[in-house]
Amino acid sequence: MKSLQIYFKITVFVTMLSLAIFGTSNAYAAENSGLIPNDPYYGQEWGMDYIKAPGAWATISNQVVTSTREVVVAVIDAGMDVTHPDIREAIWTNTDEIPLNNIDDDDDGLVDDVHGWNFTNDSPDVKPMDSMMYLNGAWEHGTAVASLIAGRGNNGIGMSGLAWNAKIMPLVILGADGSGTTEDLAQAIRYAVVHRADIINLSLEGDASDDSVKQAITEATAKGVLVVVAAGNGMTGIGYNLDVEPVYPSCYQGAADQGMLSVGALAKNGARSMSSNHGDCVSLSAPGENIFAAQPTFDPDGNQLGINAYGEWSGTSLAAPLVSGVAAMLKARHPDWNGEQLANRILDSVQPFNRYANTKGMGKGVLDASAALAPASAVKYGPWKLLAANPGSAPMIWIDDENNNELYSFPVGNLGDKRGLRAIFVHWDEDRYPDVLVTTQGDETGAWRVYRNDGVLLAAGQADQNGTSLVKGGLLLASQDLNASGREQVLLTEANGARAWRLSPEIGLGQPFLTTDAATPLGTLAVGIERPQQAILLLNRSLPSSSLTVLRDVGLGEGSDVTTTKPANINVTSGLTMDGREIVSMVQTGTPTYLIERNGVMDVTHDALEVAVWHQAPLGMKVADSAVKKFYDFWPR
Repeated sequence: MKSLQIYFKITVFVTMLSLAIFGTSNAYAAENSGLIPNDPYYGQEWGMDYIKAPGAWATISNQVVTSTREVVVAVIDAGMDVTHPDIREAIWTNTDEIPLNNIDDDDDGLVDDVHGWNFTNDSPDVKPMDSMMYLNGAWEHGTAVASLIAGRGNNGIGMSGLAWNAKIMPLVILGADGSGTTEDLAQAIRYAVVHRADIINLSLEGDASDDSVKQAITEATAKGVLVVVAAGNGMTGIGYNLDVEPVYPSCYQGAADQGMLSVGALAKNGARSMSSNHGDCVSLSAPGENIFAAQPTFDPDGNQLGINAYGEWSGTSLAAPLVSGVAAMLKARHPDWNGEQLANRILDSVQPFNRYANTKGMGKGVLDASAALAPASAVKYGPWKLLAANPGSAPMIWIDDENNNELYSFPVGNLGDKRGLRAIFVHWDEDRYPDVLVTTQGDETGAWRVYRNDGVLLAAGQADQNGTSLVKGGLLLASQDLNASGREQVLLTEANGARAWRLSPEIGLGQPFLTTDAATPLGTLAVGIERPQQAILLLNRSLPSSSLTVLRDVGLGEGSDVTTTKPANINVTSGLTMDGREIVSMVQTGTPTYLIERNGVMDVTHDALEVAVWHQAPLGMKVADSAVKKFYDFWPR
C-alpha cells in the first residue's frame, strides 16, 4: 500500500471579491462562435474558450437527445461541497439505496451510499474533510474539479462547467492533508465501475507504481470505462520528465493500451505550464493555469462564504477535468461508444500546439471540445450486428450497421455445407476491429475458425483434436475478456454434452473440462457477463435439474440449481436494459426468467423489462424478414 498526493499547486488563489467581471469579450471568446453561457462569471473562464467549448455547447443544444441514461463521471478525489449552487444538481444518486435507513439496500457492502462514498473514513459523508492538519488545497480540490466537469451552465448562476447534464459520483480517497492510499484508490475505481460510471477522473498522483491500482484501471478500461488522469506537477514547481521520473497513475496504461488519457497543463500563451509533467506518458494537453472554478461555500470552521465560493487554481488537476467534461458531452452524444472510442475521438480532434511555444512532451495536441463534438465522419467500429447463415443456406457471414445496412459479408468454409453457422464477435488480433469466430451447427469434430471482417482467415482448429472423441451436437460459443487484456477468451461448449474448452489468442485451445457432473447432461449454454466482474455465465442443461456456474479467470465458481422444465429447449441471451443494467434471459416455456444486475449483484425477476440491446449468442435469433440469416451478436458490447 503506497501513499498518494493530489496533483495540485496553490500557485494562484483569488476570490471573486478581487476579480473584475469582464463579461465574454476576452480575446479567446472573440475567436470562437457558438453558445456563450449567461453565467455571470463566465468571462473569467479563459480555458473554456481556449478549448472552444461554445462550439461544443451549440452542437449539444441542437442535438435531439435519444439516450435515456445519464452520463456519470466518477470524481475520485478529496471531498466536495455537494450543496454548491453550481454542482448540487449534478450530484449522482444511487437509486438502489434508500437514504438514511442504515441498511445496505443494494448489497454492495456499503450502508447508505446514496451519493457516493468516503473511503478514508468508511462513511457516506463526501463533504470536504477537516482536521487540525488540513490543507487549503485539499479542502477545495474536489469541488473545483467537479465544477469544471459538470458545473451547471447557462443558468444565470456563478460559473459554467462543460457537461451541463452529466452526473458527478463523489468518491473520496484523499484526506484533509491531501494524501490517501492506493488501497482506497483501487477500491474507489472498482466502486465506480460496479455502479456504472462512464468516465473516471483522477486528479491525483503517487511516486511509485502499485499493482492493485494498475489492475483496477485495466479492469475499468477493459469494461469500456474511460479513465482520465492528470499528468501531475513537479514537486518544486518544475515539471518532471516522465520518461525519466514516471509518476502514477498517469503512466499506467489501459487494457491493450486503450481507454485512458493522461493530461498535461498549458499556460495562457499555449506553452507547457512550468509545473506540468511531460513526456511519453502524456496523451494531450488542456488549460491548467489560472483556471476559474468553484470552491466550497463554507470554510473549515463552518462559516458560509456566499459569493466568495469561487477562485482560481493552477495545475494538471484542473486540466484533467476539462478532458473529462468533453468526454461526458461526447458520451451523451454517442451513448453506445466505449472508453476507447471516446479517447480516440478526443485525440483525433485535438488542436495543434502553438508552434512558437514550448510544448515538447505534451501529447498529441490541445483539447478541442468543438471538434470533438462535431459530427463524426468515421467511427472506427460499431454499432455492428453479426449475422450468420441458417440451416439450408450457403455458409455466409454478414456484418450490418445498426440500421441494417450491410457493411461486410464473406463466405465461410465449404459452400456446399448448408448445416448452418454459429458465430460471435471477438477481439483476436492486435487491431481494434472485432473479428468473427465461426462454427458449423452439428459439426461433431468441433471445428472452429476466426476471420477478419474482410473474410481473411486468422486462426482455425478443432475441439476433437485427435478425431477420437466426437463433440456431441457440435459447439456453442461464448466470449468475455476474463483477464482484462483487451482481447476476449472464448468458451466452446458441447451443444448436447458436458464438456467445454477455453480458447484464447494468447494460448490457443485448452484441454476439455466438465461443466457438470449430472447423470444426463444436455449441453451447456454460456453468455459473457460484466458484473460483479468479467465472467462467463454457464447454464448446464441436464436432468433431473440444471445448474448455473460462473467461469472467471481463476476457474469455475460455485454453482446453484435452477428449475428448467424443458432443459433441452431452453435458450440464454444477455444484453443491456435502457438504463444500462446488465441482464440475462433464460427462455423455455411460459414467462421468461431474468437475471438483472443491480450494482454488482444478479437478482432473479420475472418482470418485463425494456431492453436496449440483446446479444443473441449462442443459439441466435431468426431475422424476421429473412429465411437465410440469423442474428447472433452486437458490437461494441
